[in-house]
Amino acid sequence: MNAHPYRSPRRDQKLYDDRADRSRGFASEPVGRFHVARQRGGRPIAVSAWRITTEDHAVADAVGGLYGGVPQLLDTGDELVVEVLTRRDHIPVLLGGRGAVSLRMVMLGAGETFHVCDGTRFLEPAGARGSLCGCPASLADRKAAAQAGRGPTPEVRIGFRLADLPELGVFSLVSTSWELAAELPALAAALDTAAVPAMGVLRYELVEFTTRSGIAVSYRRPVVEVGRTQVLAQDAVRLAA
Repeated sequence: MNAHPYRSPRRDQKLYDDRADRSRGFASEPVGRFHVARQRGGRPIAVSAWRITTEDHAVADAVGGLYGGVPQLLDTGDELVVEVLTRRDHIPVLLGGRGAVSLRMVMLGAGETFHVCDGTRFLEPAGARGSLCGCPASLADRKAAAQAGRGPTPEVRIGFRLADLPELGVFSLVSTSWELAAELPALAAALDTAAVPAMGVLRYELVEFTTRSGIAVSYRRPVVEVGRTQVLAQDAVRLAA
């Protein structure tokens, strides 16, 4: 049998250790991540369908088999990651209640994170944890402060399983969208009233419109639906992780 094209003994050992940890209940990282863009020259470039990355070649093979796309090995410098450019712009998912979504505000400086809060109190650094962070109460004022370089930006995390193969584990979608952060309470409320796990859909939606000056604009955005009700939308692909 031919060797897997992106398998290595060192990486296989790491995957074995990771799976053993997960079986003992020590999982802290998602098995894969959903993205709305690729990085090229340090800038996000939109793709036409969901992009999924993982460190586990078995997960990549399963995802590619389900949603199309050939797993490709990427060398990010720090680690080897398998990328799957799927052919699906909508994927059914299972969300585990309100705990499946979270929001924190993050500010970077000099190549490191020095402000992480929940909008009211610090989460990091450890020495400041629990103390008031000083961020404005409203999201609009927080956005204005961030745009002026005086405040943190949102980091929304959504964890879910693939409805088609829930046994693969938990995947994540991370976004810095202000609109997504504003809609998060609606999503959490919908999850509070839904059965657990809640059936949802991740859609990668094309938005097209013409400005008042006659300029045609188009972009793609992720949309999260629970049941038949759209409860969450991200404003622009350029703001996504």
